Amino acid sequence: MPDTPQVLMARQPIFDRNLRVVAYELLYRSDDETKVANVLNGQHATCNVLINAYSSVVDNQSLRQLPVFLNLPRQMLETDSLPALSPKQVVFELHEELAANDVSIESIKRYKRAGYRFALDNFVYDRAFDELLDHVDIVRLDIRKLGIAKTHDQVRLLKRFGTRLLAEKIETHAELEDCSGLGFHLFQGYFLKHPEIVAGRRIESNETILLQLLSELLKPEPKEKRLVELIEQDPSLSYRLLSIVNSAAMSRKRKIDNLMEALVILGLTEVRKWVSLIALSGQKSKPVELTRQVLITASMCEQLAEELKLPGISPSTAFLCGMLDRIDALLDIEKSALIEQIAISDSVKAAVIDHEGELGQLLTQVSAFCDGFWNRIRISDHPVYHRANLDAIDWANRTLAMMG
Repeated sequence: MPDTPQVLMARQPIFDRNLRVVAYELLYRSDDETKVANVLNGQHATCNVLINAYSSVVDNQSLRQLPVFLNLPRQMLETDSLPALSPKQVVFELHEELAANDVSIESIKRYKRAGYRFALDNFVYDRAFDELLDHVDIVRLDIRKLGIAKTHDQVRLLKRFGTRLLAEKIETHAELEDCSGLGFHLFQGYFLKHPEIVAGRRIESNETILLQLLSELLKPEPKEKRLVELIEQDPSLSYRLLSIVNSAAMSRKRKIDNLMEALVILGLTEVRKWVSLIALSGQKSKPVELTRQVLITASMCEQLAEELKLPGISPSTAFLCGMLDRIDALLDIEKSALIEQIAISDSVKAAVIDHEGELGQLLTQVSAFCDGFWNRIRISDHPVYHRANLDAIDWANRTLAMMG
């Protein structure tokens, strides 16, 4: 891990009446804006928070152990562009400027039928919101803006809707006592806990590959084989999808052996949504030579597994092992930290971490050949390895040229 971890987001805990942390609000932050972020585009900020929460390497894994409050801009609410998340793990926040129109309410009903919860943020009661209030679970009141007298009025007006009330911007013990006495269920503010930075390592993907993926995904009948071919060309994107499969977003863990399995588990609709979010979150270029080495290793493993007909090793699993074997150098993250956050099979994990088993032996041989230690390869196998290496180099070069 680099000396200076990257800023992924901030989180501020939400407490219950017994002052136990029951959830976190996730807040957009960047390396340049660690205290308060100047959010000009709510959709871009939400995409960044969502992608960083579910497809980055997070230093503190407790981020994923409690439900999170996540801002949901109106555009994302009404267009159904959000991928499927675990309803137990997320509460969608709707801001006060959300118009309580028919489209918004129907969208909320659709999410509610799927088990999701909603909170109205920075809310001030108006009769125009009555229908909307029938479909939300939590109302957040900014006591700093309202003052204690107006807060009391708001509590009285909201009581008949049966929603849980969250008091935010609590800055003194007296305010906490007042809000508790008014019947609030949840509490948040600087007096209880300031927002804390969530550090880790962002994983970037190639824009060209993302656009080609979206193009294929938007076809009436996308070809899964073509999707896997595209994803395999970008090791960073491959890792991100593996991480998403293993995240709280899926509400389950399943060990996999290759990228096709990850694609099947997510489903084409969800892959389309996640790839769209990754594209919207903004990308940066990757070190070309490191990417080339990862691609060469993965391709060689795939070819050799097929040509040597290694028992119990499928070419697709060999490709995945080859990609993961050197991806730590590409992402500048310790290999064990990377592997912990994705759901791969025990045989793949043992091969990548300790070079154990048939897969591990294949990785050892391929690494030795790529690093110039040809004396470690049986002489009779030299022609096969040499041919696989040349083909892998050719494929990697063509892939990088296509990626720009």
